[in-house]
Amino acid sequence: MKIALLNTFDNGGAGKAALRLNKGLNSIGENSQMFVKWKNIDDETITQILSREINNKLFDELSMKYFIKNIKKGNTISSLMYPSVGFDYLNLFQSYDVVNLHWIPSFISIEAIVQLDRMQKPIIWTLHDENPYTGGCHYTHGCEKFKINCSNCPQLVTNPSNITKHILESKIKYLPKNITIVTPSIWLAETAKESALFKNHRVEVIANSLETDIYKPYKKSQLKRDLGLSENSKVLLFGAEDLNENRKGLSYLLDSINYMKQNNKINKLLLDNELHVLTFGKPSPILDSMDIPYKSLGYINNDERLAEIYSVADILALPSLEDNLPNMMLESLSCGTPVVAFNTGGIKDVIVEGYNGFLCEVGDSVSFANKIINVLFSDISFSENCREYAEEFFALNIQANKYKALFEDLINNKTNYFSSGNVPRLVPEISEPLMDWICDISLDIENQINKFEKDNIAMKNGIEELIKERDTVLAQSERLKEERNHIIIERENIKSERDSLVENTEKILHEIDILIAEKENLKQERDILLADSEYLRQERDSVVLEREHLKQEKDRVVAERESIRRELGNISEELHQAYGSRSWKFTKPLRFLGRKLK
Repeated sequence: MKIALLNTFDNGGAGKAALRLNKGLNSIGENSQMFVKWKNIDDETITQILSREINNKLFDELSMKYFIKNIKKGNTISSLMYPSVGFDYLNLFQSYDVVNLHWIPSFISIEAIVQLDRMQKPIIWTLHDENPYTGGCHYTHGCEKFKINCSNCPQLVTNPSNITKHILESKIKYLPKNITIVTPSIWLAETAKESALFKNHRVEVIANSLETDIYKPYKKSQLKRDLGLSENSKVLLFGAEDLNENRKGLSYLLDSINYMKQNNKINKLLLDNELHVLTFGKPSPILDSMDIPYKSLGYINNDERLAEIYSVADILALPSLEDNLPNMMLESLSCGTPVVAFNTGGIKDVIVEGYNGFLCEVGDSVSFANKIINVLFSDISFSENCREYAEEFFALNIQANKYKALFEDLINNKTNYFSSGNVPRLVPEISEPLMDWICDISLDIENQINKFEKDNIAMKNGIEELIKERDTVLAQSERLKEERNHIIIERENIKSERDSLVENTEKILHEIDILIAEKENLKQERDILLADSEYLRQERDSVVLEREHLKQEKDRVVAERESIRRELGNISEELHQAYGSRSWKFTKPLRFLGRKLK
């Protein structure tokens, strides 16, 4: 099944919801393509329609000046469905089986919807706020004129032609009666059925979805450290596209916080610097009045980062006075973080008292404060409850399958009633009351053109001056170029001298290395000589000792020789005496005979 989803943006609350439906439908095997006027996300399933029929400066300026910026302080925007001053771009949808409109201000007009209906294919309009059945406002702020005719809108600052009445009457008169309405919440479905426009239309309730595989609980401890918070700190989270919108209920939240500061446990957290507030969305100086440490995170476009912020919080405070089915609520629950909110809009469809959060009567700041305190100091672990609830009711495939069943039912039971006849580019009931504003805007545009022409002349004169300055600069540049060339030559000479010095230095270093080597060799030779000298000294000492020993031996021999000489002298003297004796002489013949006999 080929499905065309149409949304002005691919971001923002409604854009994000439509994008998730587109993703869910494709994930279950359907062929879904999202068409937008302004594209910010790189996704092949998102097509930006580039056509002058929907990109018209006159109507864009008119919508901005007399609707978006023409609201009283604190109100949500009002908008115009135009521009859509032609229908050729609608041929993009000829091959699709169904067309699902979403948030389409400044994109798809009443007349374009009638033209789409002539293609004889089901049209489903998913409401993300109350604008489709009003004369311009996106939230009624308690006004019930949408049930009749939206005459004299109380939200516009100026409305001289009662344009909101004409817009709603034109919707009632021209919009096809076979459009099927889908709302994400029971509250919006009931309100749509009460409207003068959709009271006789088929209205279905299909909740929005989200990526439960991305929006999941993360560990708080590391995330708190990353944010500079202590592990034991309590974190209160809230956010909004614009905290200055009255319906976002910031003033009630601030009253609740002031009341909380009367609680002893809260005061202890504050004294210990363990209570912190995190906000995302458009920063507001009003937050300074809380007198509690807070960190404004601004706009966060990364889903993973958003999931971490939800996970680090102990509670999401959602003080909206009017709301459909806030993405923040679903994302917070999917990350395991409970929600405290007012019992309003589509919020009451989701929050189960004491299970995944708490509800208070709208505007009851004291009850709101007490419920926050209960969650912060509760022994109950809400995380698993919140996560299970999100997985059971808000996974992508759950929403996608419900839409698929609705689309198939509409295709199989197609009505025979479709719009016929010529469709004007702008119905007279709207074009006539818009004419004064169109003329004013055309004059504004003419003034802009005149200003552009004057600016162009001034720019041309400025260009001529710049040309002169350029020529002067070029001349200076040429001179500087010559100086640069001269400097380059000098630099080259210096470089050559430097290279020569480097070369000489290298030679000197080489010679020094040789000398160092020779010095080392001489040192080694010296060490050898010292060792030899020591050895010779030891040898000398040995010789001296030996000589001393020999001298002693010599003296002993001399003494012995002298002793022997004396003894020989004595013997000789004795022999001489013996030889001279008569007995020696008498026995001489006998001694002679004895020798002979031998």
